[in-house]
Amino acid sequence: MKPDHLSYSSLNSYKSCPRSYYLSRIKKAWPVPAWYFIVGSTVHDMIAAKLDANSLADPSPAQVEHRFMELTAKAMEKEPDITKWLAGGSKDEPVVEERALKLALDCYENAVNFLDDMDVWHVELDVSGHLPGCTMEIKAFVDLIGEHKKHGPLIVDWKTGKTKPDNLQLETYNGLLVDDFNDYKGLYVMLNPAATKARPVKFNETPESLGKKYGEIEQQINKRIAKPDPGYMCRFCDQQLNCITSSGKTQRAVFYDTPVKDGWLPY
Repeated sequence: MKPDHLSYSSLNSYKSCPRSYYLSRIKKAWPVPAWYFIVGSTVHDMIAAKLDANSLADPSPAQVEHRFMELTAKAMEKEPDITKWLAGGSKDEPVVEERALKLALDCYENAVNFLDDMDVWHVELDVSGHLPGCTMEIKAFVDLIGEHKKHGPLIVDWKTGKTKPDNLQLETYNGLLVDDFNDYKGLYVMLNPAATKARPVKFNETPESLGKKYGEIEQQINKRIAKPDPGYMCRFCDQQLNCITSSGKTQRAVFYDTPVKDGWLPY
């Protein structure tokens, strides 16, 4: 009932809603499948395949589609009713099925175009480690490190959504790197055609300031605080069907959402 590590995604999950963190990271409750996760996983997998030194050829659009369908089939094993799946886009035109596949293809094409200007040094580099002020290990894998023709040395993270997140994920990667990356910048490569292009960012955080942020979350987790934080973002939460606050006392939510029984503080 206690995690052995943290990550940027777990920190972000806890900050957004401690109850969602408890359900996903502590109870390991099955998430609601999301089309945008399938898109993101497809694109990441295909980029990794393209950059695989042992690969004989770049993935074709047909291979991208095949991977997309594989991930969709796996998600259907957990939740066959795709009407319950999460999706981005508007209510009138949600990004599902064919639209989601088209987005994956477009994002991969944009990634290939970006890579034309990159000298790639590392792919999915494991930079996991510790930061001052936090006893838990911070798990982190950098999508890409290399030198861009225009921007110079970059720490890159691929994004298939439309909205650029804060810089903490990139800052975390930089803070965990053992080598001297003082001259590096961070970049979220916004692959979604509808996204605004992100600019490279200079790093401002130190290992100490980053460790303080992770340490504060670690303290809350150690206190076993699992307070729900209902709001607009509940509609995008992949734990919504497992959460009594979001879905009521359904059979599924009552099975998973048991903080008092598990020794966590519900409020």
